[in-house]
Amino acid sequence: MLQAYMQHTFKTFLASAVIVSGLIPAVYSAQTAHAAEADDFSLRILHTNDTHAHLDNIARRMTAIAAAKNDSTLLLDAGDVFSGTLYFNQYNGLADLWFMNKAGYDAMTFGNHEFDKGPAVLAAFMKEAKFPFVSANIDFSKDSSLGGAYHTAIADKPTNGQIYPAIIKEVNGEKVGIFGLTTPDTAVLSSPGDNITFKDYEASAEATVKSLEEKGINKIIALSHLGYTVDEELADSVPGIDVIVGGHSHTKLDAPEVHNADTEPTLIVQTGEYGQYLGQLDVKFDDNGVLTSWDGKLTSIDETDAAGKYVIADNKEAADKLAELAKPLETLKQTVIGKTTVVLDGERGSVRKQETNLGDFTADGMLAKVKSIVHETGVKGYVTIQNGGGIRASLPAGDITLGGLLTVMPFGNNLTALKMTGAEITAALENGVSGVETGEGRFPQVAGMRFAYDSTKPGEKIDSVTGTVTQNGSRIQKVEIKNEDGTYSPIDPQAYYIVATNSYMATGGDFYRSMKQAHDDGRFYELNLVDYEVFKDYLASAGTVSQQIEGRITDLKGASLPGQTAAFSDIQGHWAADAITKAAALGLVTGYTDGTFKPDNTITRAEFAVIASRGLKLGDTSSGFPFKDGEDIPSWSRIAVGQLFLLGIIQGYEDNTFRPSNPVTREEMTVMAARGLQLQIDPAAVPSFTDAGSIHQWAKPYVAAAEKAGLLDGIANGKFNGSGYATRAEVVTLLLAGAGL
Repeated sequence: MLQAYMQHTFKTFLASAVIVSGLIPAVYSAQTAHAAEADDFSLRILHTNDTHAHLDNIARRMTAIAAAKNDSTLLLDAGDVFSGTLYFNQYNGLADLWFMNKAGYDAMTFGNHEFDKGPAVLAAFMKEAKFPFVSANIDFSKDSSLGGAYHTAIADKPTNGQIYPAIIKEVNGEKVGIFGLTTPDTAVLSSPGDNITFKDYEASAEATVKSLEEKGINKIIALSHLGYTVDEELADSVPGIDVIVGGHSHTKLDAPEVHNADTEPTLIVQTGEYGQYLGQLDVKFDDNGVLTSWDGKLTSIDETDAAGKYVIADNKEAADKLAELAKPLETLKQTVIGKTTVVLDGERGSVRKQETNLGDFTADGMLAKVKSIVHETGVKGYVTIQNGGGIRASLPAGDITLGGLLTVMPFGNNLTALKMTGAEITAALENGVSGVETGEGRFPQVAGMRFAYDSTKPGEKIDSVTGTVTQNGSRIQKVEIKNEDGTYSPIDPQAYYIVATNSYMATGGDFYRSMKQAHDDGRFYELNLVDYEVFKDYLASAGTVSQQIEGRITDLKGASLPGQTAAFSDIQGHWAADAITKAAALGLVTGYTDGTFKPDNTITRAEFAVIASRGLKLGDTSSGFPFKDGEDIPSWSRIAVGQLFLLGIIQGYEDNTFRPSNPVTREEMTVMAARGLQLQIDPAAVPSFTDAGSIHQWAKPYVAAAEKAGLLDGIANGKFNGSGYATRAEVVTLLLAGAGL
């Protein structure tokens, strides 16, 4: 089921990382779809989602809710009240529920985390609720704890604590339908048990909307815990829904997103996470239940004034209750959750500069959790990259307490999985080791792989204000992925891997730009599992900890790679020395038997084919080639030539010869590289080099495409020198740049 859900995520550009908050705490969006009439029905919807037991600001949240309510208000929650702080560990959601009851919630749908402790805990929560629950795509009928509260009929007079596919609320004489949807991935993300089943959310939505309309209801709200991208599809595919109050993806929509604006509009709203904002949506409906106008905003619960004081005051009753609820948490922090026979090193001077046993254990736990949930075909491995700055303290030998763990992981970051190429992973590691001298928090602790870097080589330099790279790094020398049998294989730059990381890094924190790129492209899994809970689960399965470091991270400090011969004797001081070293570490190139590389030598067509084939990881089989001089092609290059010919990357001459010993020109190098990298070619494009007129017409579009992609440099005076012969150094540099390395 997770794979089905993720098809939506990978097909659709996710705005959850693109729709970012500004500095203004409340953003308004007032729009009119049709001419509003004086007698149009006005409704105010106050909404929350993904609060995850974050109660530290609840007293202010209660003030904001009370201030926003009018005589035409619905207060709704889109799920995931459970899990995330010690308030949940102590009270199983009942602390949150006390405030929800006081606030006067009208309805809630279930998030996946509502099932984290099984149906019995959820049933106890529901029993105390002073509002009903809506769920149109979950069948509870066979569950012993929840089956008795489950109803299949829509309720116009719902009973508190009961579950209905939809309810009908009367507001100022008008009837409003409210139904709920929960991600089917709950079956693998949480612990609903075998007797609770999840149905197709789209079919369930269609059926429920139809049933509401048959009852004369034409104003319909969906409480959706499906995630933002699925909500977008729901708005387009299921007519009749007026408002989707969303959750699950923790998306902060500063203004309502409008679908079908020219016909019957559907609005999507979502507040982000952890009760940081209260959503408010004011809408008007005409007599046919069609939205005529809307005005949405998010109110910041945590906004402060110039003096640092909260703008919103505490509700005294809520503040007093919170103080009462907080007292037992200090005792809870003393709970022993595991044991370690060794000190688990989380010291700042260690985790930000080198592999540590606590870094290894943390990364292993993240990897184990992602592997248990994400089952993707077509990837070559699973790894973890965790920033050292996310580990804030050591754990002494002996008992591990919950409080001690929270000191190690105080941020409450969520586990995230990204689908990244080998080149993107290498780029992430390059960023991670670039701040090692100053102890920056981006240093990577890893699992499922090992890597070697050289701290004596240039690291990336980034403008901390603009995020612009001002100097490329060349420290990563070797990256290997751990196989199932415990052996290691070189990372494949073009292949995909699943990367376990945290939500901070996944969205570009600590300058992890390649992770943000994957996230922005929609290549991520919304797991929403808090980091200390992931650690605690892994600790429970691992037993007593005796973790030692395993050699996952090696700083060469100017030395050669283990098992590697000395660096090529003729590249020191050469402009392409770092690129040549990196290409050799990746197995793309080899030197000569005398220990040289000869970087300024020309490269033959046969040699180019071999290097390109290695870069593309084409394996060791081919279907041959039709060249009449095939016998002249060296045996060591025949497979590569056949592979590249089959892919259309290389071609022969007009007389059907390949001429393997011919040196490659800069034009030919660029054309073949552009084909291999599948650059978009504009037949009319002309490069900007001063000698563009001398570039052969067949090569101009390819040179222009490579120039546009930032893969080419001129020779001198802005010239390209297309007919000049390419050097071995130039070929290596171009191919690495194209692979993003």
